[in-house]
Amino acid sequence: MERESEKLPKFASERWYSNPQDHRCPQDSWLEALEIGEPACGDRSERRRTVITLKLLGAYHDGWITFAYSDVRRHSVTCYQCDQGAGNWLRDEFAIGDAGFIVHRITWLTVAGSTSQWVIEARDVTYTWSPKNA
Repeated sequence: MERESEKLPKFASERWYSNPQDHRCPQDSWLEALEIGEPACGDRSERRRTVITLKLLGAYHDGWITFAYSDVRRHSVTCYQCDQGAGNWLRDEFAIGDAGFIVHRITWLTVAGSTSQWVIEARDVTYTWSPKNA
């Protein structure tokens, strides 16, 4: 039987992921783009699934972080005050939900000092770091 920790994304347990001095760490990153799509298949495109791509400008502004979520089961993107943007990525955590999907909770800190919560529950999530000069 697969243990819960084996289902969590491997990158989330890497030392660099939670080290703000590492340029790949998402802490203090800024939102560049949030894309929610529903690719379809079938004769009438009747079989649909939800995918989410989250692109961040890294905290040191020298590269991009991309999270790609496949087979999204549910998502909630709440921003209580985002007239000046979502703000800085304050913290995040991964857990396994009741249905065995990965739950990613993200907290943003806005310029005004309020926080916003995002929750994405998906079968899988990948992480990519792309340096600007690559």
